[in-house]
Amino acid sequence: MARSLDLVDTLVASGREDFTFEEARIILGVPSPATAKVLRQLREQGLVDRLSRGHYAIRPLGLLGTSATADDLPLAVAAAFEGRQHRIAYLSALGELGLLTHPARTVTVACTQQVRRDHLGRRPLRVVIERSTTIHVGTEAIGRSWRSCVERAVFECALRVDLVGGPEALASALQRAASTMRARRLAPLVNAFGPRGVAAERRLASLARALDFPLDLGPRVSPTRPIIRLDPRDDHIEWIDREMRVAWSTSLDELRAVVEN
Repeated sequence: MARSLDLVDTLVASGREDFTFEEARIILGVPSPATAKVLRQLREQGLVDRLSRGHYAIRPLGLLGTSATADDLPLAVAAAFEGRQHRIAYLSALGELGLLTHPARTVTVACTQQVRRDHLGRRPLRVVIERSTTIHVGTEAIGRSWRSCVERAVFECALRVDLVGGPEALASALQRAASTMRARRLAPLVNAFGPRGVAAERRLASLARALDFPLDLGPRVSPTRPIIRLDPRDDHIEWIDREMRVAWSTSLDELRAVVEN
């Protein structure tokens, strides 16, 4: 017991929030089996949480008994994706930014390569493969991890409406983000994703204008441009925004009712 508490004291005194198995072995000065026993005791006592194989986090005293995956998502993601280009993205980014009405249980991470895991702690994990040229466009560093900024989080949800639950979820997130978003920060994202980026911008502009959100998105759309869908998965057309050339699968009144409630 004393040995395990000495390990925690040493790490806390050095300002550490997470550590590896090898670091614990060196601090303890004991063989690997003994180190594994100490770490198992700490986990049972609720003092540390296992983030991934060989990587642990110290639980803040005010949060004992809860999982570090829930309390500090960037820390858990950094441990699981160490050495890989990645980004906390889509619904997970919206949740971290306070733009969701209900927290998303599944952790969504964009990464340049697949990982051999489907859970992060006790939460399901979804990995979205992305190119290295776009993975960190519009992101901010959070410790040793990265997260989509407000503009990137909303933009990528318009890019992949299927990953956020449809136009209703996109409209709700845009409504919450509109007052803090800066339209000029979308330009690098639109350019990075080419035609797909232009389509995402048109979806956001259509929602913002039709629903009277305080966000000035003004892409010029030629009346000869093909009509795109607000929800690419849904062929039903309820209403067409002729200015942005976007077909909605739900009526304007129905979507307005969603964001007003």
